[in-house]
Amino acid sequence: MKQTDAFSKEFLEKIKNELESRRAQIKEQLSNFASVDPKQKDNYNSDYPDFGEKEDENAAEVVAFESNLSLEETLEQSLEMISYSMKKLDSGTYGLCEKCGQPIDQRRLEIMPTATKCSPAQCKAKHD
Repeated sequence: MKQTDAFSKEFLEKIKNELESRRAQIKEQLSNFASVDPKQKDNYNSDYPDFGEKEDENAAEVVAFESNLSLEETLEQSLEMISYSMKKLDSGTYGLCEKCGQPIDQRRLEIMPTATKCSPAQCKAKHD
């Protein structure tokens, strides 16, 4: 089954717009504390903050940098999921469960446009 059989063009366009909007928001967030890695697409390098030379300022820099690294990783993973979903939209396989191959519930995709599987209860029900 292809996605075009399961979802309207309007729905797929809405999802595409949502994914593009989320990508822009994430990139904006990342630009506040990280620089784009010119060697890899959608990869960033957290910038080390400079709060001053005092001991407490140096400690705050380390804490902020560690926090930024964690946030950077989470946001980069979100970008990867968005890119994967966009590729699935382009290939005509968006919205199909990677486990059972059936369409993912449209409400689930509206809430989580990067979903790749049915909810466990739905998938289990399809195989019973």
